[in-house]
Amino acid sequence: MKSIIIMGILSGILSLFGCGNKSDKTESFIQRAKQIGITELNGELKLLEQNKTEFDFIGITSNGIDCIYFVKDNDKFQIEFEAMTENQIPYIEKLKTFASQNGYETQMTSYGNKPQYNSPEAPVLKILTNSNLEKTAEIGRKIQKDIFNNQAETKYDVVP
Repeated sequence: MKSIIIMGILSGILSLFGCGNKSDKTESFIQRAKQIGITELNGELKLLEQNKTEFDFIGITSNGIDCIYFVKDNDKFQIEFEAMTENQIPYIEKLKTFASQNGYETQMTSYGNKPQYNSPEAPVLKILTNSNLEKTAEIGRKIQKDIFNNQAETKYDVVP
Protein backbone atom coordinates (compact mmCIF):
# COMPACT_ATOMS: atom_id res chain seq x y z
CA MET A 1 0.00 0.00 0.00
CA LYS A 2 2.85 2.36 0.90
CA SER A 3 4.39 1.67 -2.49
CA ILE A 4 1.16 2.58 -4.29
CA ILE A 5 0.84 5.87 -2.40
CA ILE A 6 4.48 6.74 -3.09
CA MET A 7 4.06 5.88 -6.79
CA GLY A 8 1.02 8.19 -6.95
CA ILE A 9 2.92 11.08 -5.42
CA LEU A 10 5.97 10.47 -7.57
CA SER A 11 3.84 10.19 -10.69
CA GLY A 12 2.53 13.66 -9.92
CA ILE A 13 6.11 14.91 -9.82
CA LEU A 14 6.84 13.15 -13.11
CA SER A 15 3.78 14.72 -14.68
CA LEU A 16 5.61 18.00 -14.21
CA PHE A 17 9.12 16.89 -15.13
CA GLY A 18 8.95 13.41 -16.69
CA CYS A 19 8.17 11.83 -19.99
CA GLY A 20 5.84 13.44 -22.46
CA ASN A 21 6.20 16.91 -20.97
CA LYS A 22 8.41 19.20 -22.99
CA SER A 23 7.27 22.67 -21.97
CA ASP A 24 9.72 25.56 -21.75
CA LYS A 25 9.89 25.02 -17.99
CA THR A 26 10.90 21.36 -18.26
CA GLU A 27 13.07 21.62 -21.36
CA SER A 28 16.07 22.68 -19.28
CA PHE A 29 15.40 19.77 -16.89
CA ILE A 30 15.38 17.25 -19.73
CA GLN A 31 18.63 18.66 -21.12
CA ARG A 32 20.34 18.08 -17.76
CA ALA A 33 19.03 14.51 -17.39
CA LYS A 34 21.57 11.72 -17.35
CA GLN A 35 21.90 10.15 -20.80
CA ILE A 36 22.64 6.50 -21.45
CA GLY A 37 22.82 4.09 -24.33
CA ILE A 38 20.54 1.06 -24.14
CA THR A 39 23.56 -1.12 -23.33
CA GLU A 40 23.95 0.88 -20.11
CA LEU A 41 20.44 0.02 -18.88
CA ASN A 42 21.78 -2.84 -16.73
CA GLY A 43 23.89 -0.36 -14.76
CA GLU A 44 20.93 1.92 -14.11
CA LEU A 45 18.81 -1.03 -13.01
CA LYS A 46 21.62 -2.13 -10.71
CA LEU A 47 21.50 1.29 -9.02
CA LEU A 48 17.74 0.91 -8.67
CA GLU A 49 18.13 -2.59 -7.26
CA GLN A 50 20.66 -1.29 -4.70
CA ASN A 51 18.35 1.59 -3.64
CA LYS A 52 20.81 4.13 -5.04
CA THR A 53 18.20 6.04 -7.03
CA GLU A 54 16.01 8.87 -5.84
CA PHE A 55 12.82 6.79 -6.08
CA ASP A 56 11.90 3.09 -6.33
CA PHE A 57 11.61 3.38 -10.10
CA ILE A 58 13.42 4.91 -13.07
CA GLY A 59 12.33 5.69 -16.59
CA ILE A 60 14.10 5.99 -19.90
CA THR A 61 13.05 8.02 -22.92
CA SER A 62 14.68 9.24 -26.10
CA ASN A 63 11.87 11.53 -27.19
CA GLY A 64 9.17 11.74 -24.51
CA ILE A 65 6.93 9.27 -26.36
CA ASP A 66 8.94 6.07 -25.81
CA CYS A 67 9.08 6.47 -22.02
CA ILE A 68 9.04 3.21 -20.11
CA TYR A 69 9.42 2.92 -16.36
CA PHE A 70 11.20 0.18 -14.47
CA VAL A 71 9.61 -0.32 -11.08
CA LYS A 72 11.30 -2.12 -8.23
CA ASP A 73 8.83 -4.57 -6.71
CA ASN A 74 10.53 -6.29 -3.76
CA ASP A 75 13.34 -8.28 -5.42
CA LYS A 76 11.74 -8.24 -8.90
CA PHE A 77 11.00 -5.61 -11.54
CA GLN A 78 7.88 -4.57 -13.42
CA ILE A 79 7.66 -2.30 -16.48
CA GLU A 80 5.12 0.51 -16.85
CA PHE A 81 4.01 2.87 -19.57
CA GLU A 82 1.92 5.98 -18.85
CA ALA A 83 0.17 7.72 -21.76
CA MET A 84 0.58 11.41 -20.86
CA THR A 85 0.24 12.64 -24.46
CA GLU A 86 -2.18 11.70 -27.21
CA ASN A 87 0.73 10.38 -29.30
CA GLN A 88 1.39 7.73 -26.64
CA ILE A 89 -2.12 6.23 -26.59
CA PRO A 90 -1.63 3.82 -29.56
CA TYR A 91 1.39 2.32 -27.82
CA ILE A 92 -0.77 0.92 -25.02
CA GLU A 93 -2.27 -1.67 -27.37
CA LYS A 94 1.10 -2.38 -28.97
CA LEU A 95 2.60 -2.98 -25.54
CA LYS A 96 -0.33 -5.19 -24.51
CA THR A 97 0.25 -7.30 -27.61
CA PHE A 98 3.99 -7.42 -26.91
CA ALA A 99 3.31 -8.56 -23.34
CA SER A 100 0.84 -11.23 -24.44
CA GLN A 101 3.19 -12.58 -27.12
CA ASN A 102 5.99 -12.81 -24.56
CA GLY A 103 3.89 -14.46 -21.82
CA TYR A 104 3.45 -11.48 -19.48
CA GLU A 105 0.24 -10.41 -17.83
CA THR A 106 -0.79 -6.77 -17.92
CA GLN A 107 -2.88 -4.51 -15.72
CA MET A 108 -4.38 -1.12 -16.49
CA THR A 109 -4.30 1.50 -13.75
CA SER A 110 -3.79 5.21 -13.24
CA TYR A 111 -1.85 7.32 -10.78
CA GLY A 112 -4.30 10.18 -11.19
CA ASN A 113 -2.06 12.31 -13.39
CA LYS A 114 -3.80 14.72 -15.75
CA PRO A 115 -2.67 14.01 -19.31
CA GLN A 116 -2.14 16.60 -22.04
CA TYR A 117 -5.35 15.55 -23.80
CA ASN A 118 -9.04 15.46 -22.88
CA SER A 119 -9.16 12.78 -20.20
CA PRO A 120 -9.45 13.02 -16.43
CA GLU A 121 -6.50 10.67 -15.83
CA ALA A 122 -3.61 9.25 -17.81
CA PRO A 123 -3.82 5.48 -18.27
CA VAL A 124 -0.90 3.37 -17.08
CA LEU A 125 -0.16 -0.06 -18.51
CA LYS A 126 1.72 -2.33 -16.11
CA ILE A 127 3.59 -5.22 -17.68
CA LEU A 128 3.98 -7.80 -14.93
CA THR A 129 7.35 -9.27 -15.84
CA ASN A 130 8.33 -10.29 -12.28
CA SER A 131 11.83 -10.42 -13.72
CA ASN A 132 15.35 -10.10 -12.38
CA LEU A 133 17.71 -7.31 -13.38
CA GLU A 134 19.20 -9.00 -16.45
CA LYS A 135 15.85 -10.15 -17.83
CA THR A 136 14.31 -6.72 -17.17
CA ALA A 137 17.09 -4.99 -19.12
CA GLU A 138 16.59 -7.47 -21.97
CA ILE A 139 12.83 -6.79 -22.02
CA GLY A 140 13.44 -3.02 -21.94
CA ARG A 141 15.83 -3.25 -24.89
CA LYS A 142 13.34 -5.37 -26.82
CA ILE A 143 10.48 -2.91 -26.15
CA GLN A 144 12.56 0.06 -27.30
CA LYS A 145 13.61 -1.80 -30.47
CA ASP A 146 10.41 -3.66 -31.40
CA ILE A 147 7.70 -1.26 -30.20
CA PHE A 148 9.33 2.17 -30.55
CA ASN A 149 11.72 1.30 -33.44
CA ASN A 150 14.74 2.70 -31.61
CA GLN A 151 18.22 1.77 -32.75
CA ALA A 152 21.19 0.44 -30.75
CA GLU A 153 22.81 3.89 -30.85
CA THR A 154 19.72 5.75 -29.54
CA LYS A 155 20.47 7.86 -26.45
CA TYR A 156 17.99 7.88 -23.58
CA ASP A 157 17.38 10.36 -20.79
CA VAL A 158 17.06 8.68 -17.41
CA VAL A 159 14.05 10.08 -15.52
CA PRO A 160 13.41 11.21 -12.86
